[in-house]
Amino acid sequence: MKALPLILAATLLTASARTWTSNDGKPLEASFVSTTETHITLKISKTGKEVTIPLARLSEADQKFVKEEAKAPAVEPTKLEGEYAHLITGDWVKAEHGNLPYSFYGGKDLDGSSKVPLIISLHGKSSNNENGKQIGFAQAFVKAGNYKERPCLVLAPLCYQPHGETGSGWDDAPGDETLSLIEDLLKKLPIIDKDRIYIIGYSMGGFGTWHFLKEEPKIFAAGVPVAGGTSGAGKLRSMPIWSFHGAKDKIVPPTYARNCAEELKRSKVFKYTEFPDDGHGIIGKVVSDPELHKWLFEQIRK
Repeated sequence: MKALPLILAATLLTASARTWTSNDGKPLEASFVSTTETHITLKISKTGKEVTIPLARLSEADQKFVKEEAKAPAVEPTKLEGEYAHLITGDWVKAEHGNLPYSFYGGKDLDGSSKVPLIISLHGKSSNNENGKQIGFAQAFVKAGNYKERPCLVLAPLCYQPHGETGSGWDDAPGDETLSLIEDLLKKLPIIDKDRIYIIGYSMGGFGTWHFLKEEPKIFAAGVPVAGGTSGAGKLRSMPIWSFHGAKDKIVPPTYARNCAEELKRSKVFKYTEFPDDGHGIIGKVVSDPELHKWLFEQIRK
């Protein structure tokens, strides 16, 4: 297929989402990605997924719009500015917020016109206080193939041990500072889609995920606690949550997750998966499942 002039891609790529209409009258909220003489690729606003369809399937008005845009002058990308603009590099960037060390990822193709979800990744218990070591399973979200289909921002805070203490967790100072950082990012990094803030955590981070969801339910669109639990989970019946645990976990017994599942059994947006043959180390299995990513990015805060 012969490509249309590059000026079209440069023009539309920076445009915000618009409503496209198929030739049978069905609307689709999406933003432009690329086009050829016969096909167009759009990014669906709701899911972030890219789809390629024949131009002929669009309404006459949309086909005319594409052709007219091809003749329009190129639009320069909107510059990303502000306190947190330096975090958007296409690689992991290490920084600090007060006493909280954290690592952050944002794709280098993002600019000021972008709107993408923010994922908060909470690591498990570790004696390592070196910023950057905690990104671990968070890297699953920025792998090339996955990121192309589901672009996002990823925040991986470090649950440091204040003053050399050993009992700190996500319900302590590092958790409070993480929530403070999230609120600051929402104020000062406008490319964050505020209706698609997701949190995932493993082991200590699984407990932390439950804690964060209970502390600030209005911030998050969904949560994924892995090998963790909480008391009072029933108050989260309207929060989309997918909980995971290994049936043979001897570090965090599965009763923690089972009790949460029992409290949420009447919730229509809660899911629980228990791996019958696995122990504690299930996080790799969880984040490598495409269904988890698909489900997570479909959740929108109501």
